[in-house]
Parts: sequence; structure tokens; C-alpha cells
Amino acid sequence: MSRVDAARSARRHERSLRTDRSGATALEFAIVAPLLLALSFSILEAGWMMTKAMLLDRSLDIAVRAVRTAKDAPKSQVEMKKAVCGRMLIVPDCEAALLIEMTPVKSAADFPTTGATCVDRGAAIQPVVSFSTGDEGQIMYVRACLVSDPLAPFMGLGLQMNKDSKGGYSLVSASAFMNEPRS
Repeated sequence: MSRVDAARSARRHERSLRTDRSGATALEFAIVAPLLLALSFSILEAGWMMTKAMLLDRSLDIAVRAVRTAKDAPKSQVEMKKAVCGRMLIVPDCEAALLIEMTPVKSAADFPTTGATCVDRGAAIQPVVSFSTGDEGQIMYVRACLVSDPLAPFMGLGLQMNKDSKGGYSLVSASAFMNEPRS
């Protein structure tokens, strides 16, 4: 084969590569699919996180109502956890992942100024928080922190969340109420 024939053959091959569209769809898919999956999982993650946050708010509100009215009121943190977790059916191992603090408020300075204390699932010893159901007519501040695992921890919103040593994020619910007179 002469040099001229080799050059013509190379030009033909180059032209066929430029006009060949096989694999173009696979390339587009490879570029777009991760973005689409990250967006889809972020939407699912946000919805699931919001559902758990609403369940925590509602469950804490119902448990606090029992404390406020002294009707079958939980007297300890363990009983309060059971009362809250009894209504949160979609959270596995809720009692181990939930920490509830309840403190009496006598003045505006008594409201906690720090962030909520949460369970550290990676530690052998868990943090201690104050828990008191208070006296009648006393204003109480209650705060619950639930540690939950993301659905997709390495993609989209799950990747961006602040997580603890075991990969869980914190959901916090807080409320204040006045104990009703008991008669």
C-alpha cells in the first residue's frame, strides 16, 4: 500500500468517526443520570425527613399534653420517651435515638441558650440532660432531639447533612407550656 492510499484510508476512517453517532446516547445518559438521581433522592430525603420531623412534633405535643394536664403523665425521661416513641412508628429504635430534656422556667434567662443535646450513637456513655415535670402552675420548656439515618447518605441532600459519628442527622422539636392546676 502506498503512502497516498494510506492517507486516503486514514481520512476516510477519520470522516467515519466524525459522522458515527453510536454511543452518543450512552454518553448523554452518563452525564445526566447522576444529576437526575441526586435530585430524585434529595426530594425523597427531604420528604422523609419532613415526615419524621412532623411526627416528632406531634408525638411530643401529645406527650406534653399529658404532662400539662397530669393525666397519666410520664414522670421520668424513660416514660416520656416511651410516650413519644409510641406514636412514631416509622422510626426504628426510637427510644435509643431520642433524648428529651424538660426544665422549669422561672424567668426569661432560664430558657436554654445552647443547641439541643442529642444522643451520640457512637459513644458508650450518653449525655445527661435535666428532666423535671415541674409543679402546678409552673412554666416548663421541653426539647426533644431525635437522631435518624438518611435514606441515601452518599447522594444529594443526604450527602450535605450534618451527621454524627454513625452517620445520623438530628431532628429537634421544642415547646413551652404551663402545668395546669391539679385538682
